Amino acid sequence: MRIFDIFRKSPFQPLQEMMAKVKECAFEVKPLYEALIEGDKERLCRMVERISHLEFEADQVKNRIRSTLPKGILMPVARGDILEILANEDAIADATEDVAVLMTLKDLKVAPPLRQCLEELVDKVLKVVEEASKVIEELDVLVETSFGGTEAQRVISMIDRVCDMEHCADESQRKATKGLLTHEEAYTPGELWLWLKIVAKTGDIANYAERMCNRVRLFLSK
Repeated sequence: MRIFDIFRKSPFQPLQEMMAKVKECAFEVKPLYEALIEGDKERLCRMVERISHLEFEADQVKNRIRSTLPKGILMPVARGDILEILANEDAIADATEDVAVLMTLKDLKVAPPLRQCLEELVDKVLKVVEEASKVIEELDVLVETSFGGTEAQRVISMIDRVCDMEHCADESQRKATKGLLTHEEAYTPGELWLWLKIVAKTGDIANYAERMCNRVRLFLSK
């Protein structure tokens, strides 16, 4: 089957392929944090390498989609919309790799009061990614219904849930940040700065997932 036929029939199939790889990458954040919290340096290094590999694979999918996305044929969705969704998918994987890389810059330890905050943050962030991936999985059905009717309303409701979940992730991020600052005496200035960056980048994973879904909301409203 020619690439033109694929995009004409389902402009979302490549985005779904990309999202599956991005989700696989993002979900490695949980074992990454577990290794750091437990002080398992060997496992931490393995997880960093795995995340880097998955992010590279996601980049390959992204580049293939960009190079094969048709410019001169009529598609049910604007090319710019597809590229914007793709960019946010890519940003999820990039933020995941950023978290992993930041954890390698210094020999970090987790103060006991912070452990629960970090675990809660990771769980909330991954719930956002999980729900956002379901939105992308629904897009084929939207094509069949011409982006209207009850199916469109159902997807919009899913997007609303993503936004609610992202708000919960934001609250967990603030809680973790406050926990760091409350116990800042447990860290050197360099360690505190690094932890603040790690927490912020972890929150970014959920932020990009929400932005991706809101881009879907935009073309549903056109």
